[in-house]
Amino acid sequence: MELQVRHLRVLVAIARAGSLNRAAGELRLAQPALSHQLRRIEQLVGDPLFDRGPHGVRPTRIGELVLARAKAIIPAFDELDRDFRRQQPSEGELRIGWNDSGLVPGLFGCVRRLLPEREFTSRADLSHSRLVTQVANGCVDLALAMICGPRTLAVPDGVRAERVVAEPSFVALPSSHRLASSPVIDLVELAREPWIVSSCGDGCRVVFREMCLAHGFTPRIAHDVDEVRHRLVSGEHGVCLVQPTTQEPPGMVIRPLAGDPMTVQHVLLWRADHPLDDRFADVHRAAVSAYEQLAAQNERYREWLDNGTA
Repeated sequence: MELQVRHLRVLVAIARAGSLNRAAGELRLAQPALSHQLRRIEQLVGDPLFDRGPHGVRPTRIGELVLARAKAIIPAFDELDRDFRRQQPSEGELRIGWNDSGLVPGLFGCVRRLLPEREFTSRADLSHSRLVTQVANGCVDLALAMICGPRTLAVPDGVRAERVVAEPSFVALPSSHRLASSPVIDLVELAREPWIVSSCGDGCRVVFREMCLAHGFTPRIAHDVDEVRHRLVSGEHGVCLVQPTTQEPPGMVIRPLAGDPMTVQHVLLWRADHPLDDRFADVHRAAVSAYEQLAAQNERYREWLDNGTA
């Protein structure tokens, strides 16, 4: 026998109930069958997991360790089941998936304005391929995916993929950096810099490395992070690529890269047979306009667009 998630659920149920009788009732098993299953799990682990007594059961020290892991693992499997098993949303509900895109607030505004009768929930996912699967399987209704570089997004039949924009990547530098006053920066000038790189999936890091190698250097990735990149830049710990609509926080400047060596595509996804297909097409058109407004509000990016670099 191999330890499986269903066994972990049994252990959690026993610990929660505090007795085999009560846990058996919760699990809809006969108490002898549950006792037998617990013994087999304990044999597999190699140690007793519960102390039995006249007033119920209590986890042993090893049992506490196993239960701690089980309580972390079970929700992860529940999320996996939720993300990749076709589900019917609640009536009036709209489920949105998204990558780390600066367009997300604008998209939410478009949805709220064009679908006011729908309550929507959202969930971030770093992987655009997982978002495609979630849309195809009916786990989310609408998704905003980001794709690094010129690659196309492979989608199965029945999934619509409408590009909102393809934008250049800019670079964020500490405001004290020697190149901070340069209006445009050549990537080669950053060859010796420590880089702060997101741990995003689906090949973005490969595209980043290929970009650097094409400019004659191998990047030194000093920090592998997602949430605190801007704070690390402001703290003078390195440089990183950012979306051109990013506003400059204190201690950081954002500059275009000469020749626009890295582009990022933002793509809206939904099923063609979705009841809201036509209205999602309206959301897509509105998202394009929302992006244009977002770009116009950013002085540095607006200058780049006005100079005809796009």
